[in-house]
Amino acid sequence: MLHYPQLITGSVCQFPIRRRATAKTIVNELADGSRLRMSDPGAASIRWELKYSGLNDDEWRSIREVFAAAEGCLLNFTFLDPTDNLLAWSEDWTKPIWEIDPLLTVGVGVTDIFGGNGALQLTNGSQASQRAIQTIAGASWFQYCFSIYARSDASVTIQLIQSTVGQELRKPAFVGPDWSRVVMAGALASNQDGISFGLELPAGAQLEVFGAQVKAQAAAGQYQKTRERGGVYSKTRFDSDMVSVATGAPNQNSCTVNLIANLT
Repeated sequence: MLHYPQLITGSVCQFPIRRRATAKTIVNELADGSRLRMSDPGAASIRWELKYSGLNDDEWRSIREVFAAAEGCLLNFTFLDPTDNLLAWSEDWTKPIWEIDPLLTVGVGVTDIFGGNGALQLTNGSQASQRAIQTIAGASWFQYCFSIYARSDASVTIQLIQSTVGQELRKPAFVGPDWSRVVMAGALASNQDGISFGLELPAGAQLEVFGAQVKAQAAAGQYQKTRERGGVYSKTRFDSDMVSVATGAPNQNSCTVNLIANLT
């Protein structure tokens, strides 16, 4: 699968960035003058305008190579939205997209760090470590940052996990009685389509968590809640059969890239 590249900084784009969502509603007017409205999910899309300046030659080459492999606007590739959380259902780990070990129980509706009820209670009542993991359709070799708020009445050390087939990174994180944000940033030395993020609780541990988030960048950003869709778009295309570059000096390239993703 093709993946839109990261820059040398570990980010997908430079800011500012424009993002526009489009939806379509079909209206049928009946003989009596009343109207029926229905959404057309097949027409829903998101567009991004990415402006770059000061790209080095390798960064520009990586964009150009994806453009060539996609044959302009013909073929799809995966784009990781820099304005969104890449995880889906960030506050509801009872959804099937979360892989929960069988002896780890998940309770919802717990008071979170901001005074809402979006936190979860995780309880490992077993004598072995238990995990909660979500897999996204991102490139395993990208730079990512996984972050989550956590607290525990009884202080505990959990493991933050970033993994793909044949490789796993782990980072211990101390969780105490006060809410704190624990963070794991890094890249895997592998070449796989798909990467997983999550945490592991030791035997007998119980803690509250909130705001699970993954960004394709080197540091955690402001938390963004997600529901059924995270910021991974596997049906993205270039919006034109031409991408122009202006080169002012060696390793000084500027361009504008327009992308469109189908939401079906």
